[in-house]
Amino acid sequence: MSTIATAVTGPADPPAAPKSRTPLGPLTARSLRSCLRTPSLLLSPLLTSAFFLIIYEGQLSSVTAVTTPGGSYIDVVLPLCLLTTAFTGGATAGQLLVSDIGSGYHARLWLTPVGRWTLITAPVLAGVVVLTAQAAALTGLGLLLGLSPVSGALALLALIGATVLLGTGFLLLAAAVGLHTGNSSAVGSVTLVFFPLSFFTATFVPRDQLGGWMAHAADANPLTPPLEAMRSLLTTPWNEQNPLPGALVALAILVVGAAAAHLALTRRTRTGV
Repeated sequence: MSTIATAVTGPADPPAAPKSRTPLGPLTARSLRSCLRTPSLLLSPLLTSAFFLIIYEGQLSSVTAVTTPGGSYIDVVLPLCLLTTAFTGGATAGQLLVSDIGSGYHARLWLTPVGRWTLITAPVLAGVVVLTAQAAALTGLGLLLGLSPVSGALALLALIGATVLLGTGFLLLAAAVGLHTGNSSAVGSVTLVFFPLSFFTATFVPRDQLGGWMAHAADANPLTPPLEAMRSLLTTPWNEQNPLPGALVALAILVVGAAAAHLALTRRTRTGV
């Protein structure tokens, strides 16, 4: 009886091939090689932030030393430059995706059993590696300019970690925009959205030195809590720090970025590449 049913209905469809996660390592390594072949992705955020760090410290340190904790202006301006690096370097993942979409490589991967999330995770992980190197290099420059954190070397590691945590959210946002539009200019708009915000916060002085409308703007600015938390890592002992507001903002950006990436991936899955 089962033989007759098989003859009538035909053989059962073979099970779908499971999505493989094993290519994540090779795809991440490929994305890193793409960064090395594209100096603008690797060096542009770092050189821009390093330029502003040297200019700000050189021109403003003598003017603002009396208002800065411990009289060291590098403690104030380095976190600002790291914050800038986080959202300018965050465009890396989106630009990598745009390049792969434009070359057709992304479409070919889409036809393989590679897990769909791997297509976003690989460039994001590559961006995390690049951002970590950029943050470490910029922190090293800060040490050359006289940086001396109150809490020692662990504070520097925490500062780099905070930069990477914040930057991962921007990497996911840029990846979502790149996957949705396939346009490098649209990816660059992620930086353009956040860059002006960095000037409506406690940009050049600690938050308690602001007054008038700028103080209110800084209070409403979502970049103020992470910036102040990063500064406190350099100027405040561990037991007096309150990193929770800054951490919540960084996690919120991370969640929003992950949600945006999920929506972009779902849309591209439905509409094709």
